Amino acid sequence: MNKLTSLDHQTFNRLSKIYIIALGAIAVFTIGAQFFIQQYLSSQIDDSKIINISGRQRMLSQKLSKEILLLSYIKNDKSKKRYLSELETTIDLWKTSHERLKRYNDSIPKGKNDSTEIKRMFLVLQPYFETIYENSLQILSIAKKDSINPEVLQPHLESVIFNEPFFLKQMDAIVFRYEKDAQEKISRLKKIEYILFCLIILILIFEFVLLFRPVALSIKKNISDLLSSQKEATDMASNAEKLRKIQNKNVQELLSLTKALDQTLLYARVNELGMVKSLGERFGKVLDMNQGYDSKNLAELMNLSELQTNRLLRLISQNKGGVFNEEFEFTSNDGKKMWLDISILNVFKESGNSERLVLCSDISKRKEAQQEIERLNDLEYQQKEEIQKSNASMIVEAQEEERKRIAKEIHDSIGQMLTALKFNIESINTDNIEKTNQKIEGLKKLSKDLILGIRTATFNLTPPELKDYGISIALQKMAKELSKLTGKNIVFENKSDTEPRFDSLVETNLYRVTQEAVNNAIKYATSDYILISINSSESILSITIDDNGQGFDLDNIPTKPKNNAEGGMGLFFMKERMNYINGRIFISSTPGKGTRITLNYTI
Repeated sequence: MNKLTSLDHQTFNRLSKIYIIALGAIAVFTIGAQFFIQQYLSSQIDDSKIINISGRQRMLSQKLSKEILLLSYIKNDKSKKRYLSELETTIDLWKTSHERLKRYNDSIPKGKNDSTEIKRMFLVLQPYFETIYENSLQILSIAKKDSINPEVLQPHLESVIFNEPFFLKQMDAIVFRYEKDAQEKISRLKKIEYILFCLIILILIFEFVLLFRPVALSIKKNISDLLSSQKEATDMASNAEKLRKIQNKNVQELLSLTKALDQTLLYARVNELGMVKSLGERFGKVLDMNQGYDSKNLAELMNLSELQTNRLLRLISQNKGGVFNEEFEFTSNDGKKMWLDISILNVFKESGNSERLVLCSDISKRKEAQQEIERLNDLEYQQKEEIQKSNASMIVEAQEEERKRIAKEIHDSIGQMLTALKFNIESINTDNIEKTNQKIEGLKKLSKDLILGIRTATFNLTPPELKDYGISIALQKMAKELSKLTGKNIVFENKSDTEPRFDSLVETNLYRVTQEAVNNAIKYATSDYILISINSSESILSITIDDNGQGFDLDNIPTKPKNNAEGGMGLFFMKERMNYINGRIFISSTPGKGTRITLNYTI
């Protein structure tokens, strides 16, 4: 591996760049801070010199006044020369210092360090300076003569003494101004130093958080990864020998498994045209073709029909990937018919060519079982059809019986009462008032019985409340009417919060089954109390009929009665009606303890 692209070299270069950037940033800020501070210190040195010169100007102005006063009173020539020399020196130094201050003020840029204010102060100071300076020169010139005339000297002396306090006061203000500027510069320098210090601290924190700490964590992680990799490499090396031994064992097992599959599995390798390349041992035995099958078509070896041959070859040629399954029937060489479930798998080789692997499963027994199941299903269907025909016949018979019953009731009761009513009306003799009144009373009773019979007969038909208001109102009306007609205590209880409506066929069958259950309780159970309750939820409607009659043994009721004489027809038709609307009926009865019938219909 190239050294420039090696991991350690890349890591070293990255760390070098990070540290160069970090140290370079600190160095730039440190050098910049020092350069800035040094400039400030240099300006402070100049300020100290100017403040010194300004203070000296105050002293020189006082000294100048003092020397002029002394000079005016000296008579001795020797002392006079000495004072003249000192006065001349003082005047020159005072002038030189004043000009130096003016040059310094003129060199300061306008507006910087409040130089405008200082220049203004010097403009105020300048007349006093010029007056004192000119009078001092006059005094010096007069004093250099051999004799000093007080009258000539006095005006100049008074001018100097008069202007010297104003000069001194203005000079004090200038000195104070220089001192104030110097203090402000020192304060700014302190602030700048604090700012630079904070910036350097922030840079250090920034470099620690964003540079040094991530680099340290990265190095720590790399070291941990290296240690883990070393451990993994050690483990892999220790497992390599185990894997090699396991591989040798698996190869032996694979050879054994291949041999076993070759002897048990039906398979063949063919090209895309269906030409056989190799056959499994068992498949070769089935086809009676253990050798000599090269360049032969698999469909021909299997003796398939023309339709199946075309289908098999089409599946082999069209298979570009995936697995195809289809069932084929063929006859082996020994004349035995077989069903094979054939799966075709496309296999790619390293050379780029492909071949088809044909896997076959013997499903002859499954096909036989399937045919047997179909035969049994056909038989079961025929049995169900016969049962349906029988049930239909029984329903027709029951309908005929119901018609006969209604006709018999009309003939035996209503018809006879109508005939008796007709004869009684015809036999009325208006001449015999007493017998006429008796016959009229009999006609009234006969009419009442006739009306009751008609109501009973018509009530057994479909009530109008069922169509208009639904099953709940119809059952309530049925309980009320049957209670009046039979004198039984028949109670209706609605436990549902709603009045659900259903298809007319559903409501009619529910009504008829409930009616049949109540009629059975009245006729056969000899019960004097019957409770009809209805309840509904979001998924089911439930109707319960409870009676306190004599009950019966369910085991004694035949599941399919042969005729009305054997009994059980009512229960049979109740079940048939509930099955017809996909409902369920539950019957619970104990001899001597009454009966409960529950009808459930899924909404």
